[in-house]
Amino acid sequence: MIVEKAPGLQAAQQQRVQNWPGEKVRWCSWEEIPPLSVTGCFFCNELLDAFPVHQIILENGQLGEIYVTIDRDDRFVEVIGELSTPQIAAYFALVGINLTGDNYPEGYRSEVNLAALDWVKTVASSLRRGYLLAIDYGYRADKYYHPQRSSGTLQCYYRHQRHHNPYLNVGHQDITAHVDFTALERQGKLCGLEKLGKTQQGLFLMALGLGDRLQALSTANMGIARVLQRRDALHQLIDPMGLGGFGVLVQTKGLSERSQAEPWERGARSLLGLRQPPARALLEL
Repeated sequence: MIVEKAPGLQAAQQQRVQNWPGEKVRWCSWEEIPPLSVTGCFFCNELLDAFPVHQIILENGQLGEIYVTIDRDDRFVEVIGELSTPQIAAYFALVGINLTGDNYPEGYRSEVNLAALDWVKTVASSLRRGYLLAIDYGYRADKYYHPQRSSGTLQCYYRHQRHHNPYLNVGHQDITAHVDFTALERQGKLCGLEKLGKTQQGLFLMALGLGDRLQALSTANMGIARVLQRRDALHQLIDPMGLGGFGVLVQTKGLSERSQAEPWERGARSLLGLRQPPARALLEL
């Protein structure tokens, strides 16, 4: 099942999988998935960073929220007001961060992703037994809301160029903010999910056998240009300064300790990514 709201992206996905032999793929909304109806795995990759966020700011020692209006020339202008919802204060209580403490400078601003908490609640309510696997870029709460990260993490991408002004190219650029993994973990626990593990994407993929795949390419029966292209693509996935530094969070529901351990005992690789690969595999890179 693919949950996708945008009709254009649905069409692109349908085009991509139209020739898959024997595969059955369907598109649906969250409302079409009954509670406790899924036994399996919910998987998302760079989804949560694209959710809309609230921007907060410290002013005169108080926590406020940044709103947007227009001036006489119809230009976007930021204004500061009271928090739009008490859920923002509850969010910081959830992750254990006190922004009004002495460590935070005047004008400190950051983001709060309440939509991600709602999403975790929705997934957990749909999952009867199985896993939630989320891959994204982000930090723990203490690092996300570090006093020195005083400008937040909001960033924009327009034609593959990154900048920090969301009021440019309105409607034609991507706007993202990093993910607070502490919030995902604690919200998940409140919703009946248990954290199975968190690691980096590079380590996750190496433990799943990506090192073996890289080694196999050296003897693959294909042209040297294609081999180099594939090796470069795989190296990008594990580069610790790039995609390899993404966080991988795995949470479970309805699984006993024994059922979680069984894949290890059978030698299966479904959860091996949560273990650090042997030093030999890392050195081979």
